[in-house]
Amino acid sequence: MADQASQLPDGSQMAERARELQGTLAKNGIAAKLIGGLAIALRCPGMSAHGLARDYHDVDICARSKDAKKMDAAMAVLHLEPHKHFNAMNYGRQMMYSNPVTGLHVDVFLDVLRMCQELELTSRLAVDDHPSLPVADLTLSKLQIVELTEKDKTDLLALLIEHDLTPGNDAGLNVTRVTDICRANWGWWQSSRVTLEAIQAYAPVRLAGDARDLVSGRIDALVAAIDAAPKSVKWKARARIGTRAKWYELPEETQANPAE
Repeated sequence: MADQASQLPDGSQMAERARELQGTLAKNGIAAKLIGGLAIALRCPGMSAHGLARDYHDVDICARSKDAKKMDAAMAVLHLEPHKHFNAMNYGRQMMYSNPVTGLHVDVFLDVLRMCQELELTSRLAVDDHPSLPVADLTLSKLQIVELTEKDKTDLLALLIEHDLTPGNDAGLNVTRVTDICRANWGWWQSSRVTLEAIQAYAPVRLAGDARDLVSGRIDALVAAIDAAPKSVKWKARARIGTRAKWYELPEETQANPAE
């Protein structure tokens, strides 16, 4: 990121810049992981081969709120300037940085990803050495989106086609991580079920043959696991209300930008 250009680089260069950003934060003592579209691109190197390549405009990263005071100095190394008003208004929750020359924009989510649902992330920053969050958390970050974009659908297809379902194991898509979230919170369950149904319908539009069948089978297995997981008392109480009450927030209501 140190070299400045007149426009944002292509997808592969953006992925490398995102990787460099995460590495620089680590060198400055900040535990951080990439989230969003570029994180998924790094976890899914075969996206292009599956016809799922797309463009990227922002870098999204998550870190601990206790490291917020270190963030400005670390970002300055990469020629990224803070959005001072936004950062002050959202202190401890979210921060923004950008390069005024290249136009590169970075969103930093602290402790929790707050979008349509809330996803606690601090316990997931040390799962492995990859610059991105584990696959299950990247999947959850997309499953909770109520108004899916084409990019969101593409990212979910990539995650599902490139990763086996691995209950209790973060080497793949850790089904236990997903079911633990959905069994405790009816809103998470509802959003995830609706999104997976949408992706099941969307898969034949982008995939064919064995790839389509593989994703379809994994979606069916993930839905079955979500439904079979024993539900909490809180989940059951909220389920009685169902969709008569709103079960999500939109990103603009939480002041968070959707992780692309």
